[in-house]
Amino acid sequence: MKMSDGLAKLDERRRRALDMGGELRVGRQIAQGKLTVRDRVDQLLDAGSFQEYGQLCSHVSEMAQQTAEITPSDGVVSGFGKIDGRFVAVVAEDFTVKGGSHGVINAKKKLHMVQMARRERVPLIWMVDGAGARGQELMNDGLPDVTHFLEIARLSGTAPQVSLVLGPCAGDSALVGAATEFIVMREGTGMMAAGGPPVVKAATGIEITKEELGGSEIHARASGIVDRVAKTDEEALRLARAFLSYLPGNAWSYPPRSDPADPEAIDLDSVLPDSLRRSYDVKKVIRGIVDAESFLEIKPEWAKMLITGLARIDGHPVGIIANQPMVFAGALTSAAGRKARRFIDLCSAYHIPLVSLQDVPGVMTGPQAEKEGTLREGLAVVYALAWADVPKITIVLRKAFGFGACAMGGWGGEQSLVVAWPTADFASLPVSGGVAAAFKTEIDQAADPEAKRQEIEARFKDGTDPFNAAARFTVHDVVKPNETRRRIMHALELSRSRRSQSPAPVPRYGVMP
Repeated sequence: MKMSDGLAKLDERRRRALDMGGELRVGRQIAQGKLTVRDRVDQLLDAGSFQEYGQLCSHVSEMAQQTAEITPSDGVVSGFGKIDGRFVAVVAEDFTVKGGSHGVINAKKKLHMVQMARRERVPLIWMVDGAGARGQELMNDGLPDVTHFLEIARLSGTAPQVSLVLGPCAGDSALVGAATEFIVMREGTGMMAAGGPPVVKAATGIEITKEELGGSEIHARASGIVDRVAKTDEEALRLARAFLSYLPGNAWSYPPRSDPADPEAIDLDSVLPDSLRRSYDVKKVIRGIVDAESFLEIKPEWAKMLITGLARIDGHPVGIIANQPMVFAGALTSAAGRKARRFIDLCSAYHIPLVSLQDVPGVMTGPQAEKEGTLREGLAVVYALAWADVPKITIVLRKAFGFGACAMGGWGGEQSLVVAWPTADFASLPVSGGVAAAFKTEIDQAADPEAKRQEIEARFKDGTDPFNAAARFTVHDVVKPNETRRRIMHALELSRSRRSQSPAPVPRYGVMP
């Protein structure tokens, strides 16, 4: 082939790839308020940084009537670019080409990108918008290939993975979307399900909409799979960039520091109510400790009795775990245990220090809690803490009762700092519950049971305060709330001196989905 002919053919093939699924299908995508796959990639990455791999790919077919058909890039755009100057890998499904379905070449490209991301040690961002397996190619292909799922699991905890669920994803696309370390779903257009509504109807006879089956309301509030919900494609892309800004490029490097900022002007000395029975919003405490506007909450709609998120203190990334007294008084449920364990694994894998804000009455009890396996999920949090090879800091705000306090970073967890506010109350269980159980007969037989109960409770009150804990050296110090940020900064600076060039051990099960 002459060079001139080859160049002309190359230009034509590139043009076909950039046209995606054609004017009609692209127009339909835009009419739904969705960006095209190539616009998504351009808006995600630093301008001019993207280099595509496999742009000229097309499908494989044994059907004679389809052998001449071109499927531009075979429905998936893949390659490498930069976010804030750091390399990332991208795999973005194109719904305008056969519904973004998972075909032979499409799957080969995805597998290759995961393997390259693991080899080059760079984050991988999935933009999933696909209808699952491409039946006409894969129906007679034998046992389904799980290699790419194995590679995703191997990459977990080695380099960060993000998935943006931007369309109706079923089968393979839904599984990939649910497998990563940070999952964003677009409200209204996003869906994740093992099978879409037609498959559900064929299998079960149930008629259901995609939103009822696996929309953002289901996965952000009920299943807890989704970490954040976005209203637009653009917001989802911003969330991906924000999440990666807290993390290193891989487990062999450390989180990047940003310009430090002062926290919000919140008087922490007066943030807690005088009455121990009154709740308060722990997010106000968080905002008073971390750099202003740096808190990125993770799973805000699920297991709301526990707050998890990434933030910065003096410009350095930290992971925040806090009990939320406004929901179940901050008690740990089964869902809260799963939420905490996954977040701890994430921070441990990428060298992010953990700051625990304790105000916990214990682990949730009762028949429903036992059915949900709350005991096991609470223990799983402690297992995660035991394997977390990162600096840990614990601040006891008000209550630190029972095993819940252990799971929230109790004394003895190899912390760089454990301090209590003057409002802290320590015990294996609340004084009122302990007295009611231990002195039941004495109280019942008293002439005035209520007065007797109060009298006995008064005997034990001083023994559970923070000054007794400080005297027994089960906290390092009692601090004024407004001193908290300064003490945390000091402990973080101290802990950075123990860093080595070797990566922290990857959690035993990676960063669990």
